[in-house]
Amino acid sequence: MNWFFPADPGFLAGFFNPYVILSLFIAVSLGKYYGFLALGVSVVEVALGLPLARSLAAGTGFAIPAGSWAGLARLGAVPLALAILEVYLLGIIRDSLTRGDRKARERLASISRGAGLLKRQVRALQAANQELEERISRQEDSITSLYSQVQVLSSQNLAKAIVAILQMTERYIGATRCSIWQHRPADKCLAFVGGIGRDPRAETSTLLPDEGTIEGWVVRNASMFSVKMVLSNEVLARMDNGRNIITLPIVIGRRAWGVLNVEEMPFARYNLYSERLLQVILALAEPALERAAEFDSVVRQEDMNPVTGLPSFPELYAMLQIETARLAQEKGTLAVIVLEIANFRDLVEEHGREQVFLLMKDAARLIEEASGGQARVFHYKADAQLAMLYPRLDADGASLFALTLLEKVNLMEWKVQEKRVYVEVILGFAARAGAAQSADDFLDAAERLLEMQKV
Repeated sequence: MNWFFPADPGFLAGFFNPYVILSLFIAVSLGKYYGFLALGVSVVEVALGLPLARSLAAGTGFAIPAGSWAGLARLGAVPLALAILEVYLLGIIRDSLTRGDRKARERLASISRGAGLLKRQVRALQAANQELEERISRQEDSITSLYSQVQVLSSQNLAKAIVAILQMTERYIGATRCSIWQHRPADKCLAFVGGIGRDPRAETSTLLPDEGTIEGWVVRNASMFSVKMVLSNEVLARMDNGRNIITLPIVIGRRAWGVLNVEEMPFARYNLYSERLLQVILALAEPALERAAEFDSVVRQEDMNPVTGLPSFPELYAMLQIETARLAQEKGTLAVIVLEIANFRDLVEEHGREQVFLLMKDAARLIEEASGGQARVFHYKADAQLAMLYPRLDADGASLFALTLLEKVNLMEWKVQEKRVYVEVILGFAARAGAAQSADDFLDAAERLLEMQKV
């Protein structure tokens, strides 16, 4: 535009100067230094660019016409000085406002962070408060629920006992992901035997080494691990891979059989109360687990009846020998009870052997319920007979249990394929009478009483 006004270079003769306005605008927008830079570029453009361009256009060559700078100095001294002052003042004002705005944003960000932190703290306190309220409300039914789970533990089934422990861990401490690993000293590893909240397709391995892992450290030292221990123990910190929150040993007899590992749980539930509760659960479970593991080592899957799922007489005899040997040391009590379906043959002729075996399966379930999971049920010598081992039961207790069982059998509604049938049962039992009593002595005494019932 200045090219079309050759008599007014730099627009110094009028009241409106685009060069100064541009510098002021840049100073307000970007700061005083950029304003000075824009003003300097304008001065160079007016003092050098325009004269050289006009000289080249007039054909006089690359030269500045005489008197150009003197005229510019005479007209531009005051405007330039005012422009410099204005750029400086506007830049100072802009920088001050920018600093104030930056401080306000930082203060707002700090307030926002503080508010976010307070919100997280409030949520954590609300979660903790809810946990305390739920803990208080659960106290009324916790004992009943815990008792029911302990009855499942007493079922002599290792797989069921493992599931029961995992379910109690999930229920009482809110674990969303937990697992049980069995130690195999010969292979120097731990094998996965059960879990909750785990995706089998996502698991890369079902074996863990017992060296260099938290699980291995727990089972080798028979000590509890809690994730807070990582902060004060460098050895555990090196082994930690984020898989363990609380890990406890499962002790059977005098050795650590395996570990219970809590992998995920709500933050509000991670506290000393949960740790102690897990220890209580395992303390209640360990005697039942010991019997279940012993039973599992004696009874093989191929020896189970395919219809009833009950072990056969050889397994009963083996378990009875183990129990009598233990009684000789512990001086405890034990009862053997033999149950016979008196009308077994008639039921087989009418409904078939398999259907009658299903009735015997129901009878075994009734026995387990009546004994609170304490009695272990087996097939006996004849197809019509079941036998049960009932630890910590003397002769009076066995007699009372036999009467209770007969009452439950008579009150139960037996059905074969939705058809009502009647089951006649006779019982014989024997309890420990002396230290020299053998397995055969137990069985002979129970069989004699059973034969007496047939007379």
